[in-house]
Amino acid sequence: VETEALRRSDTLKTALLRTVSHDLRSPLTAIVAAGETLRSSTLPQADREELADVVVGEGHRLDELVAKLLDLSRLQAGTADPHRDWCEIGELLHAAAEDVEARDPGGGSFTFSLHGELPLVRADPAQLERVFANLMENARRFSAGEPVSVRARVVGQRLVVRIVDRGPGIPPDAQRRVFDPFWRGSDDRRDGHTGSGLGLAIAKGFVEANGGRIALESVPGQGTTVVVELELAGPLEAAA
Repeated sequence: VETEALRRSDTLKTALLRTVSHDLRSPLTAIVAAGETLRSSTLPQADREELADVVVGEGHRLDELVAKLLDLSRLQAGTADPHRDWCEIGELLHAAAEDVEARDPGGGSFTFSLHGELPLVRADPAQLERVFANLMENARRFSAGEPVSVRARVVGQRLVVRIVDRGPGIPPDAQRRVFDPFWRGSDDRRDGHTGSGLGLAIAKGFVEANGGRIALESVPGQGTTVVVELELAGPLEAAA
């Protein structure tokens, strides 16, 4: 067991170094290059504005990656204890979608199907919103411009959220690894996607920290669905 734990730790460290060396270096290189060019006093205003957009965009990309690395480090260290409160899932889903769209306007839309009046769940609202934002961002990245469907309904004693994309799907042999930190599909870079490979791992950690479950349903060529199940409060807790 100790040997396996050390092996997994070494694998994580190697992946972290790889991510830092590439995913942090790329936006830093772009920012430095744009900043050097902006020093020119003869630069046309249109070019100046375009380079400023590059600096701001790459800065946001760096900020997002650092936030995800901090989330992962807290989860790995066991210090991401949820601050539970009553949450309205519909509000969190809409807030997450707005956050994703604000960070990447024009990247694709979301459609919502919230079944009936959803009961409140007791969980950490900030962590759940982060979960849904990561899942929506990932689904939109691979949905080829098609709308991402967000659905929620009560099934038995659980509130079930399904985020459905219309992308290429995930091969069966890869589905076991999608929630591993830093894992990216073989087409991630080739198709121009620049995900960090952290979003799904963080989503899994936060869902489980709040007593929920997360699973993947995917058929190659028919899209992918990520299912989040959250336990509803028992009668006594709900009454209180």
